[in-house]
Amino acid sequence: MPGVLLDTHTLYWLVSGEEPLTEDTLVAIGESQEAGALFVSPITAWELSVASKKTRIAGRPHLGDDPPDQWFRDAVSVTEAKLVPIQQRISLEAARVVTHTGHKDPGDCFLIASARIKKVPLVTRDGIIREIAAAHAGYLDVVVC
Repeated sequence: MPGVLLDTHTLYWLVSGEEPLTEDTLVAIGESQEAGALFVSPITAWELSVASKKTRIAGRPHLGDDPPDQWFRDAVSVTEAKLVPIQQRISLEAARVVTHTGHKDPGDCFLIASARIKKVPLVTRDGIIREIAAAHAGYLDVVVC
């Protein structure tokens, strides 16, 4: 496997241990780390920041005493992940995700676009993203965590 891109929940679960990841997922992540090809998107920092401000406890990440930006930097460091910069090509592809799939969640669109541009699978449990991958053969590879 040439590498993987972690979605926001996957990075959070990997670092926090709050949800177990499958053995296959942990192997894919480990191989990607060894190859220097474990990727995360800066959109994950945005998603964590937005989620940490939710008023409901359910769905709000537990980042401890760290602000979201510090938690994200530490998570990237501890996992030895590389950031996939959001440049023009990914931004334009994120807009195409909406057109191609009808999916309008901005975070998901940028994650899907980043995985497509990097040509790596997206590690996710997200049902909608998994449906997109299943409905559009060859459009997006996913590793279900």
